[in-house]
Amino acid sequence: MSDEVQGPPTPRIQQQEFKTQSNPKVPTYQAPSSTSSDSPMNKEPSGAHPNLLKVNTDLPVSSPQELEQQRTPLSLVISSFDNVQTLPTPMAYTPPAIQPRSPIDQLHVVKRRDPNRARNLNLSPGKQQRYLSEIFPLPDSSVQRVNSLPTVSETATLDTALADSATEDEKPLLDVGEDILTGYLVDHYKEPLYWRKLDEIGSGNFSTVFRYESLDQAHAELRQVAVKRIKYPEELIRGKCDDDSDTKYKELLSRLESSLTRELSVLKSLSHPCVVKLFGINNPTFLQSGKPLRDLMNQNSGLPPCDMIMSYCAGGDLLTAAADCNGKIEMWLIQRIFAELTLAVKYLHESHVIHRDLKLENVLLKYPLPALIGMKDSPLFLQTNFIELADFGLCKRIKPGELSTARCGSEDYVSPEILMGVPYDGRLSDTWALGVILYGLLECRLPFDPPPNATARQRNRATAHRIARFDWKWYQWANADIPAKEIVENTLARKTNRWMIDKIYESQFVKEAATQFAF
Repeated sequence: MSDEVQGPPTPRIQQQEFKTQSNPKVPTYQAPSSTSSDSPMNKEPSGAHPNLLKVNTDLPVSSPQELEQQRTPLSLVISSFDNVQTLPTPMAYTPPAIQPRSPIDQLHVVKRRDPNRARNLNLSPGKQQRYLSEIFPLPDSSVQRVNSLPTVSETATLDTALADSATEDEKPLLDVGEDILTGYLVDHYKEPLYWRKLDEIGSGNFSTVFRYESLDQAHAELRQVAVKRIKYPEELIRGKCDDDSDTKYKELLSRLESSLTRELSVLKSLSHPCVVKLFGINNPTFLQSGKPLRDLMNQNSGLPPCDMIMSYCAGGDLLTAAADCNGKIEMWLIQRIFAELTLAVKYLHESHVIHRDLKLENVLLKYPLPALIGMKDSPLFLQTNFIELADFGLCKRIKPGELSTARCGSEDYVSPEILMGVPYDGRLSDTWALGVILYGLLECRLPFDPPPNATARQRNRATAHRIARFDWKWYQWANADIPAKEIVENTLARKTNRWMIDKIYESQFVKEAATQFAF
C-alpha cells in the first residue's frame, strides 16, 4: 500500500499498484526569489519570509502587477503526468494537441497533491497535519533501538518485554471499543496487545494514519505508535453486480492484495535504525497468508479491516519541517539528514529492495526540528538516528541485475527512463530521487520546478518535459564550491553516468558524517 506513516504526498503515477494519497493540507516550501516584488499575489502572514512568493496557477494576464505575481513560483506543486505517453521534443515547441495513443498501458492510479497546498506556506498551530505533544521526549541513552546491527548493545527488546509480561498474572480482556485497537506483534501472535486512539495524523485515498498510545506496554517503542488503517476502493466496497463487474472486482481485489502483501512482506523483513519499523498488525492473517483478503472474506462477509502498527515519528515529515522554517536548514543538518537517508537506501539496495518513491514527504523526523538542532552539542548527537524512511507502498524486491517496467513514482522525483516507459534499473531511479531530495534541501526548490523569473511559456511547460531534457541548474549555490553539489550533479544525470548508492556513500559529503554514527 502507499502512504506510509505520516508523510504528506506528492503526485504519483502507478501501474497495477495502489498508493495512499497524503494529506493535501500540508504545505510546501519555497526559496527566496532573486527578484523582489512589491505586490505579492497573496498577503503573507507577519511571520513569513519577506521575499517568499506563492504559487499562481492561473493563466497569464495582461496586468503588469499580476505578471509580476507570477514571476517566481518556487512551489513543489506540479501538474499530474498520468497521461504522458511520449516525450516532448527538446528542439521545438509543440502546441497542445491530442497525442496518439501510446502502446504503453495507461496508468490507473494517480497520487495528486491539492493545488491549494502551495498557497499557504505558513502553518498555524491549529492546522498542523501531525499532532505533537507539548513536551517532546528526547531519546534515553539507556534504552537502545531494537535492530539487527552488531554495533548496538540491546538492553531492552520487544522479546524481553513480552517475556516479562508473560510472567505476570493473566490480564482480563479489555472491552474493545471503537477507539481501542487490538494488535499482535510480528511473530508473537498468541498474546494480544491494546492501544488507545489519540488523534489522526494523516489521510489519503487509500489509508488513514492515527496516533495510538499503549494500554499495557512499558517498552518505549510501543508507548506511542502510528497505525495505518487501509481504506478500500469504492469499487470493492460496492461489490460485484454482474458478470462483467465480477471480473473487474476480482482483478481489483487481486491487485490490491498483491500490493498489500508485498508491502507487509518487505517491511517485516527490514531492520535498520533509519527505516520505519513494522511492529505488528491487527490480524495475523495479513502476515501469515499469501492471500489474506480472500481468506478473511471467506471467513466473514465484507472486506476485513487492516491496521498496520508502525513506529511513530514525532517530528513529522521533512517537507513540512522545511516549510516551517522557510527552507532555511543549516548545512550541517542537511548533511546529517542526507547521510542517514543514504545509509537507509544503501541498506535497502544491499537487501535487494528498491523503494521507488523516495521524496521529502517520505523522510520522517524522529523529533521536531528544533529538538534535533538542540541535540547538536549533546552526547546523544551521534548515538541517535534523526530520520526514518517511510512509505513502502511501491517498493519491490528484485533479483541481481533485474530491470523493472512499472511506471510508478512521484512526478517531481521520477527518472527520465521511467517517463520513457523503458525497462529501468530501480536502484538508479532511487539514486536519481536522492539527487532531487538533496537539491531541494540546498536550493529550497525542486530542480524541475519552473525556474525563477520564468516566462509564461516556461511556466506552462510540463515537469516531464524538463525532466526529459535534464533541464535544471543551480541558483543559490551557482558560484559556490561545496561537496554536496558533486552528488547532485552525478545523480541528476543520464543513467549511463549516474552514481549508484555506493558512490554516493563514498562521497566526501556523506562519508565524513556517516562514519561517525554510533547507532
